[in-house]
Formats: sequence, structure tokens, C-alpha cells
Amino acid sequence: MVSIQAIVGCALVLSGLCVENVASRSWRGGVGADRLDARAALALGLPALGLALMAAPLA
Repeated sequence: MVSIQAIVGCALVLSGLCVENVASRSWRGGVGADRLDARAALALGLPALGLALMAAPLA
């Protein structure tokens, strides 16, 4: 049986990849990125948080 921890971790990783996809489309469209773009921070942070959650022995 799959744990809730693994499901939430996978959802965070996949949402980070989706954010990265949307952000890269807008950057290619000519809308330049700021120094610390919120979409870039989410694209890096969500997968990292998801992987850390899946690796942590919570149960």
C-alpha cells in the first residue's frame, strides 16, 4: 500500500515540474525573469521539498 507521505511527495515533485514548464514558456516568450523570480523559486523548492518528504522516515 502506498503511504500518504509518498503521494504528497510525488505531488510536490510533479507540481514543481509543472511550474517550471509554465515559467520556461513565459521566459521564452520574451518576458524576462527577475533576479529571484517566484516561479523559479517554486520550480526549485517544490521538487526539493517533495523529495525530502519522501526520504524522511516519518512513520
